[in-house]
Amino acid sequence: MTCKRILLPLLLASSPLWAQERPYDASISLGYVGTTGNTETTAFNTEALLTLRHGLWTHNFKFQGLTAAKDNETTAERYFLGEKSDYAIGDDQYLFGKGDYTDDRFSGFDYQASVAGGYGRFLLRDDARTLEVFGGAGYRRDAFRDGTSEGEGILSVGENFKWKFSENSTLTQSFASDIGAELTTSRFEIGLVSTIIDRIATKIAFQARNISQVPEGNKKTDTQTSVSLVYTF
Repeated sequence: MTCKRILLPLLLASSPLWAQERPYDASISLGYVGTTGNTETTAFNTEALLTLRHGLWTHNFKFQGLTAAKDNETTAERYFLGEKSDYAIGDDQYLFGKGDYTDDRFSGFDYQASVAGGYGRFLLRDDARTLEVFGGAGYRRDAFRDGTSEGEGILSVGENFKWKFSENSTLTQSFASDIGAELTTSRFEIGLVSTIIDRIATKIAFQARNISQVPEGNKKTDTQTSVSLVYTF
């Protein structure tokens, strides 16, 4: 009896089924560009991703940061924090609640924050590919640098696509948009992750963010192209 009590947990922990039920996925990436000489520039971008699974719940957390400077003068500083929690109501359907917070020091906004809830569905889900779409309603608050702020109801829609097309390479793509009567914010991201060795990979990514109405003197669309080193936990 004692031997069974010792061996059973060890067998479960080493079985393929147990490995598939891992309760979390996590990664952190960091990119850097620097030049010296006639012009000195530095740019850092970072991203942290965490997925937690518990019963019928799946929680996805994302943090992104960007800072850049030219000749010791800051030219870009942006932070994004997002969370989306899904509750499965079927094999390919779920209800969700999500929240986003963006602090872009060079956008004319002090911050933009939104919350939303609704329905999502997986249109494709197999060993190599997943494609999900979701939509719902919510509320967004836009705070400006002059101390004023505005709030409005929004229609929140989006999709996520992931394709592991080889043993060492994965393509990820996502789009999200919060549509309001006063303004609409949209984010598009695409990235290619290639494993170098074990838990270390490189990521080539492109990101575009558009705000339909911005304070005078600011551009509606920001883009970012990056090459980063990724460590997966």
